[in-house]
Amino acid sequence: MSPDTGVRVASVRTATASPGRTTVRTSLLKVGGKSYLSARVTSAYGTAKRFTVKQRVCAPSTCRTVTLALTVGAGMTGWQERYLGTGSYRRSGAPTVSATTPPTVPAAPAPVPAPTVTVTVRETVRETVTVVVTATPTVTVTVPAPAPEPGAGDTLCGAPANAYGFTFCATGARVTAPLTETCLVFSCIDNFSEGRGYLVMCKDGKVSMSGGLSGVCSYHDGWLKDVYRFAT
Repeated sequence: MSPDTGVRVASVRTATASPGRTTVRTSLLKVGGKSYLSARVTSAYGTAKRFTVKQRVCAPSTCRTVTLALTVGAGMTGWQERYLGTGSYRRSGAPTVSATTPPTVPAAPAPVPAPTVTVTVRETVRETVTVVVTATPTVTVTVPAPAPEPGAGDTLCGAPANAYGFTFCATGARVTAPLTETCLVFSCIDNFSEGRGYLVMCKDGKVSMSGGLSGVCSYHDGWLKDVYRFAT
């Protein structure tokens, strides 16, 4: 419990459990009429230890010994508090402390694989099947080849095949307004629709409407090429 407004901390007495190894401090705190015993343990052991701290405390009419137990890692500090009750308390004598090594939790045994059971099922099925075949006339449908897409063939100059006229050839016209069809053919940057330049492809493979503007493709490895469009 951290000191706060209205908190009264009693005088602190230090006890050494193992010279040069452990320091134990106990203190009394009072918050809103409620009293607490606090124990702070600083350990210099090379392994984690389980500490048991005992402190005798007295109220105006009775005394009792309060026990606090805490585990502290190697070279670390730990603390614990215990509620005593309402009213004021005082400590009687110095705290005592003992240290033990926490038990090691054994590793869980490896699961034993379930035995493999092979079941052989023999079944004889005798069935008579009657098949009725009805002749169905064959209908042949001739579908004319689709007309070439605008900008298809060599006029794409390496652009993806598309039906919207997008091309890498400079013979097309610049795209100066964001088009929904663009993101059906190319991978658009996140804020594509906010661009106010012309359509370009960045070096990371995404397209942007930042052509002709300062910082074109600045977050996408820089400018790669312009994207044009044939009239559709």
